[in-house]
Amino acid sequence: MKVIRTLPNDNLKNLWNSYCNFILDRNPSEKINRNRSEIWKDKFFVQLVKLVLPAGALTLLASLFIGERNVNISTASTDIAAFVLIVCIVLSKGLSIRTKKIIGMAILVTFSLIKMVTLSSLMLGTIYLLVFSVIATLLFNKRAAYLSVVINALICITFTIMQMEGFPMHKVNITNSDISNRWALFTLNIIFVNLVIVSVILYIVDGFERTIEKAERLSTKLQLEISEKIAREKLLKESTTHYKSLFFFNPFPILIYEPSSLRVLNVNKAAISRYGYTKQEFMGMTVNTLANCELDEFRDRLQDDHAHQMDTHTDKHGKKIMADIHVSNIKLNGTWVRLAIVRDITAETEYISTIARKRKKMREIAYMQSHVIRTPLSQILGITQLLKAGPMEALDFELSISHLINSAEELDLVVTDIIKQTE
Repeated sequence: MKVIRTLPNDNLKNLWNSYCNFILDRNPSEKINRNRSEIWKDKFFVQLVKLVLPAGALTLLASLFIGERNVNISTASTDIAAFVLIVCIVLSKGLSIRTKKIIGMAILVTFSLIKMVTLSSLMLGTIYLLVFSVIATLLFNKRAAYLSVVINALICITFTIMQMEGFPMHKVNITNSDISNRWALFTLNIIFVNLVIVSVILYIVDGFERTIEKAERLSTKLQLEISEKIAREKLLKESTTHYKSLFFFNPFPILIYEPSSLRVLNVNKAAISRYGYTKQEFMGMTVNTLANCELDEFRDRLQDDHAHQMDTHTDKHGKKIMADIHVSNIKLNGTWVRLAIVRDITAETEYISTIARKRKKMREIAYMQSHVIRTPLSQILGITQLLKAGPMEALDFELSISHLINSAEELDLVVTDIIKQTE
């Protein structure tokens, strides 16, 4: 039973939604280079059309029924013509919403004038004129709103004058009263009420437009802040990814530790590979353990905000590591910590030591060449000169040969020593 009762409601709802979508399709609002106030007025016009067309259709049926019974064909014809014209205009895709609003206002004024004459009632006509001013105030700007008041005033004043004796319309008696002065007073009150209504609506609309502008500025500012925040978050994310890559994939061992307790907070892959400890083992130790010193001693070595230290570390297997350490303060998750970048200079230090030893040997060789080797070489040169000088006694000759052999052996020993040092 519940399902059967809800079916008509669903059908009516679907029908109404289809009708609303049809009206929206026939009255698209242009949003390019327009502020929110103008867009809102277009939406109000479309909403007004949604309500006016079905209400107008029902009113038209009632008008036709009453007109047929009272044989008042002119009134019914006017209502049909006005309704059909409005429907054709609002459903036309070739006209812009602004053009439709202007034509609709013109039809409403014309309809008011026709009602005044065909129904012989200024009262009913002025009601339509008041509706004209209210709608014009809501759909157009302030100038158009006051213009509608002026149009209403001119119409009422014109009809008031034409009702005076001596004018042809006096015989129509559309005031249903012989007292023209009473209608003149009524006209003044209508103009006053019209002006008050328009002024109040304008005041409300101005406040509404200021609210819309403020909301638009706030929305623009908020969108800008959101865009900036998204850009900052994106940049921060990229920076975070970049610095994480620099940390985890850096070829140098990097350790992050707590400044007071020296407890290791994080290490990169290079530190794990170089020192031989696992990440869990690093997390359970203090950084001074690597330097084989006490906590206070390690703090004294690297107490500056940006410190540099050459130190000797020990890996898990007890092997010595010559370390060039750069330590600085960084903020990690809102907390200040210390970041230590360690450069293993063991091979470099050994290479420098080797070069130093070789330089020392070269200096020793140079000294031997310039001093030690000169002595036997000078002796050999001297003996050679004596032998070339001429004949000498046998004893002197043998003695010279003996000195020559000794000097040659001494030179051979020096050369052999130099060869050994260069190996």
